[in-house]
Amino acid sequence: MTDFWFYLKEGLNHILDLDGLDHFYFILSFCILYTFNDWKKILGLVTAFTLGHCITLFLSGLNILTLNSDLVELLIPITILLSCTNNFWTLLKDKNSKQQPITTYLILLAFGLIHGLGFSNYIKMMIFDDESIIVPLLGFNIGIELAQLAIVIGILVIFSLATLLLKQNTKWARLGINLIISILVLKLLYIN
Repeated sequence: MTDFWFYLKEGLNHILDLDGLDHFYFILSFCILYTFNDWKKILGLVTAFTLGHCITLFLSGLNILTLNSDLVELLIPITILLSCTNNFWTLLKDKNSKQQPITTYLILLAFGLIHGLGFSNYIKMMIFDDESIIVPLLGFNIGIELAQLAIVIGILVIFSLATLLLKQNTKWARLGINLIISILVLKLLYIN
């Protein structure tokens, strides 16, 4: 059980590490459109993303699926930019749809598959050759999810409070934040 807790902490640290802000940018990018009133939508989106990266984390951990790590590191910022592009489109078309199209969930599932490959490269470096991968992968994945949920809750609290305190539409603030995320991610792409 000690191994499980070790890997759970590693998963938490991997997401909350300030040197790996791409995880934070992605979570922020797909939460930026919502408040706590939309908790069912955001729960569905987080679940789709989680399912995606769980699949590739386990397949990669079992050496069933491998992809060049440089390609994965390129695809992760691209998924963030695509999420930001969707945000611009959604915020500028000025429609606040109560129905989430199934394609949004499928896109988050696909993005989760890509991000899972990024996580798997990290965890593969930590597992010893003779060590069973089930406990490390399970602990690491649960740690990732706990960290992501903490970030989601924090983002939703901030956006909900801003909406409540400002008593006005926060569309322009959300557009500004989305633009900042896009610029920071473009910088990540340039550095890589």
